[in-house]
Amino acid sequence: MQSLKIIVIGSLRSGKTTISNFLADATEIPYDYYPTKGVRILEFEVQNINVNNSHITKDIELWDCSGDHKYEHCWPAIRKDVHGVILIYSEQSNECLKEIQQLYDYFIDQTKLDPDRCVIFCYDPENKNPEVSKIISSTFMKISHVKCNIESGGSKLKADFSSFISTILNKIHNYKNQKDINIL
Repeated sequence: MQSLKIIVIGSLRSGKTTISNFLADATEIPYDYYPTKGVRILEFEVQNINVNNSHITKDIELWDCSGDHKYEHCWPAIRKDVHGVILIYSEQSNECLKEIQQLYDYFIDQTKLDPDRCVIFCYDPENKNPEVSKIISSTFMKISHVKCNIESGGSKLKADFSSFISTILNKIHNYKNQKDINIL
């Protein structure tokens, strides 16, 4: 069975690696900042995913991508055969809307992914604001926007991630079923 390829993208210092490590149960969450060079791929499985009323286990490839634009030449390889996109921004970033818009255009619009194969995580490690800040432009109206904090809301973050994976798998399953019906 093919792994589900999910890319994690966002601006520099937005928490992509911290969230990726947490979702993959990869390592202890480091408190020192070390920028990702290019991309890191974390492989793990998510259990008990609901796909058309069946619960399955799915292999995940989580591509933790650098927010540094000097790696932009790698973007075509990163987005190849992508199944879903997690956009991450931090409450501390002032330029997040412009950055998120650029990433959305490249990784979602240009690949013709449905908006429900994308989720926006607002990473708030200090839990300063319990509400999701509204970076919403008309582009992001159909995209789930989730506030996340690993320390106080880790189980909610994992549940939101599982729900996102379930949405993607249901879309893929329904697409394959429709394709089979069309062939018949």
